[in-house]
Parts: sequence; C-alpha cells; structure tokens
Amino acid sequence: MATSTDTQYASQPVREYWGMVKDLDNSQKLELIALLAESMKPSAGKAHTPESEGHQPKPYTMEEINTMLDAAEAEMTAGRGIPDEEVWRELEKDLAEDDAEEEEGQRIGSYIEEYQHKAV
Repeated sequence: MATSTDTQYASQPVREYWGMVKDLDNSQKLELIALLAESMKPSAGKAHTPESEGHQPKPYTMEEINTMLDAAEAEMTAGRGIPDEEVWRELEKDLAEDDAEEEEGQRIGSYIEEYQHKAV
C-alpha cells in the first residue's frame, strides 16, 4: 500500500489511515467508501468559481483593463500568442478528460451500489 504525505490534503501517511479502518467490518468499510466517493463529487448545481472557493476576484479599473488588452495585442502581433485552434484543441482535450473522470466516478458509484445490494 502506498503512503503519501505530499498531497495537499494529507497530513498523515495513508498507512496510518489504514490502521484506523482495517478492523472495520465490510459494511462499515463500504459505508466509508461511499462517503469518500460522495465527498469527491462536485456539489450538484453549483459551479466551481473563485467565489465559491473563498477567493474574491480583484476589481480592475478601465485603465488597467485597457493596459492588459494593449499588452495582449502586442504579444499577438509579436507572434507570442497561442493560436485559437490550439486553445480549442486543449480545451476539448481537457473536457474529454473531465468526462472520462466523471464516467469513472459513476462506474465506481455503480459498483458500490451493486456491492451494497449483494452485502444485504
């Protein structure tokens, strides 16, 4: 079993968590798995925005916005920008990966439900 303390949420190695749950019976472990899986789902109907994560966007003045636009146009003119087609390809790739992760989460959820019915 891998132990990891380098994730942003881990304050203890995974081995220590295993020590806490190894003696649970199967139904308790299954309940824990279901709770963990549920905690990984985004809240239904809630978009993840900086505000929902506790970050407030910085307000900009029109002068600051115009300065940023001028700088961006200068970057594009100098050929340092990313072509539109490449941006869309990357976006589509990211969305496909997100969909695959969501499908995997649904598959795991189905497996948990199936196991719960068999355990009863």
